[in-house]
Amino acid sequence: RMGVARDYLFGRLSNLNEQFNDLQEKQKVALKVIRSQEEERKRVAREIHDGPAQSLANLVFRVEVSQQLIDQDIEKAKNELDELKKIVRLSVQDVRKIIFDLRPMSLDDLGLIPTLKRYINKFIEQTGIMVDLRVLGNERRLPTSHEVTIFRLVQEALNNIYKHAQASYSRVSLEFTSAQINILVSDDGCGFAPEEIKDDSFGLVSMRERCNLLDGSIDINSNKNEGTRIKISIPVEGGK
Repeated sequence: RMGVARDYLFGRLSNLNEQFNDLQEKQKVALKVIRSQEEERKRVAREIHDGPAQSLANLVFRVEVSQQLIDQDIEKAKNELDELKKIVRLSVQDVRKIIFDLRPMSLDDLGLIPTLKRYINKFIEQTGIMVDLRVLGNERRLPTSHEVTIFRLVQEALNNIYKHAQASYSRVSLEFTSAQINILVSDDGCGFAPEEIKDDSFGLVSMRERCNLLDGSIDINSNKNEGTRIKISIPVEGGK
């Protein structure tokens, strides 16, 4: 009886220890995600401060100058107003870019694939990295949560390629099946060894967390000078 009691107690303590370790691991992941979110907020705040906020402050000054010129030199006032129009156009472009980064409105209107195409075209234009997008299976609309998550996963993967991979080419494949969506993002970059992944790799942590939220899986395969392959599978019961 003592042996049974001892085994029972040790078993319970072992389970509690496993639960405690699991809780600690979840807390670490949660903290990493929170830090990642704060970094993203800082980035957006910087973009607004350095972009639209500065442009609007400049607009106020230029409007005051235009008001003074109207009575003194109408031609100079017209030239100043032309410059104002250019500033307004650039400010609108900056605001639209920030909105697109936060939440692409075209996801709701056009769907996942047209939004990805638009994003990838901009990515190629801004980075010079060629991206080959391929869509397999019967393309269809998905629940909003799935479309947003898949877009963010591809966005984060391409962002990592731009920042770290030193790549010239990337391939993005999306396969629609009846039960799930399979995503493959690969590149011809420098790659990395698994042990080089740091605890503060917010991008990878964020990708894993997004997959977990939809009961998906993610597999990252990379070797030095052999590029990187990211395979993602997300179950989906049906479109909307």
